[in-house]
Amino acid sequence: GKWLGGFLVHLGNDSIFKIEARALLEGLLISWRKGYRHLEVECDNALLVKLILDGGAADSHLTEMRLIHHLLSRNWKVTVRHISRPQNTVADRMAKCMATNST
Repeated sequence: GKWLGGFLVHLGNDSIFKIEARALLEGLLISWRKGYRHLEVECDNALLVKLILDGGAADSHLTEMRLIHHLLSRNWKVTVRHISRPQNTVADRMAKCMATNST
């Protein structure tokens, strides 16, 4: 696929899992609003990907997970897959940039 864009936002001091879920949610919302209806999402958080693919997001205690589940049920094709951390260099660079700019 073709790189469509990205975003950088400070998401607070929550757990890594919640921050990554929030980042995924924001990415999905931006994509939907821009009219993208075929999307490939890559995430280096294996647990997050597993919960989404296994349907665990629907009953999660985290609002972000339930919203992700709701968004994925819309009329579009979203593929979510796990990638290793070394493969996720763009996201790592963005996170380091945010950490540097917030201090």
